Amino acid sequence: MPVYDFNCSDHGIFSDWMSYDASRQGAPCPDCGGICAVLPSIPQISTMSSALRRAESRADASSSEPKVMKRGHLPTCGCNMCKKAAPPTSRRWMLGTC
Repeated sequence: MPVYDFNCSDHGIFSDWMSYDASRQGAPCPDCGGICAVLPSIPQISTMSSALRRAESRADASSSEPKVMKRGHLPTCGCNMCKKAAPPTSRRWMLGTC
């Protein structure tokens, strides 16, 4: 459910979680209990590039919970899974001409 902002004329702005239909009917003020009208909201539009947004989310995720790696699969472990295979050569006649 989304969060909607409401304005009480006596106590100011407050937020509440509710469905769209319920928000259109108004919400009771937590202080006085009077029914308050919903405030209009602007949609959240991101002007950030998608690559920068992905990088920021990776940085946020790794700052609190770093990725756990097993010792057997570090780049220098030497197992068959971590060894990089040489690319296949389809032009054997080009070997040694460079």
